[in-house]
Amino acid sequence: MDRCAIVGTAATWTLTPWADPGLAIFSLNDAYRLKGFQRADAWYDLHPAHKYFFVPDPVEGQPHPPVFAHQIPIDQYVRPASHQDWLAAQTMPVWLHPDHATQYPPSATWPSARAFPKAAIEAHFGRYFTSTPAWMLAHAVVQGATEVHIYGIHLATEHEYIDQRPGFEYLIGCVLGRGKQTITVKDHLRRYETQDGLIVLPEDSPVLSATFQYAFEPSPRKQLEPLRWEMHKAQVKRERTIQALKLAKWYWPWSVVDDPKPDGTVEKRRVHTSTLQTELWQYDALTQDCQERLARAGGGL
Repeated sequence: MDRCAIVGTAATWTLTPWADPGLAIFSLNDAYRLKGFQRADAWYDLHPAHKYFFVPDPVEGQPHPPVFAHQIPIDQYVRPASHQDWLAAQTMPVWLHPDHATQYPPSATWPSARAFPKAAIEAHFGRYFTSTPAWMLAHAVVQGATEVHIYGIHLATEHEYIDQRPGFEYLIGCVLGRGKQTITVKDHLRRYETQDGLIVLPEDSPVLSATFQYAFEPSPRKQLEPLRWEMHKAQVKRERTIQALKLAKWYWPWSVVDDPKPDGTVEKRRVHTSTLQTELWQYDALTQDCQERLARAGGGL
């Protein structure tokens, strides 16, 4: 196998070239639920086989009952109720946790179940693996893949961006090697090609992409610092107002509070409890406004 595609569930999965007969398609977890997912040549669910948190299968035309993060034990992974039945019915290789047969004995009888060769891949690449797509990419490489397409793998949420994307991009670098790199963009796809390998990514994928070039272009995040500072000041004033309200007496509705000045000095001022309550509402509104403006600008909190 020298050509494969790793397909996840982020928006660009729809660009997968399903009709390319020479392209082996690898996918993972419960991506088969995506409407329009057409085929796969290997499947991966590397999580402990006895650590699934099952939720009801979705019913077409009906809203799915919400599942909240606090409901899920920290060592378990959400899957639809029929997930294990689906895995058991597959004829393509289904790569599972190396200890799957011990963790979930029925999986030992699944005709297509395979124990993922974790030790062999670690012997080749080391222990730096922080996502299932990274394990899949490394597995593709040790099987001989030199051309890898990546669709629906964005690793763009906060924890993915911090924990998972660096390791995945490192492995992309392993595929491309040290040769001179040619980058072309065509049909909404980016192609990174060297004498050692080829990586294909959707143009909209954040993988191998940045919004600025360090030292030569200003960071967009720096433009958000005044807004962050404005929110910080509102939050500090809000906390001071709450403390003043807590100290207020029912029989004497006046309080003395700190009043910071622009030059850094702090003066005392005498204020009525009703005024403090009004200021608290104002600080709440200002904080929420700053949060919304940061979210629209892509700056997070």
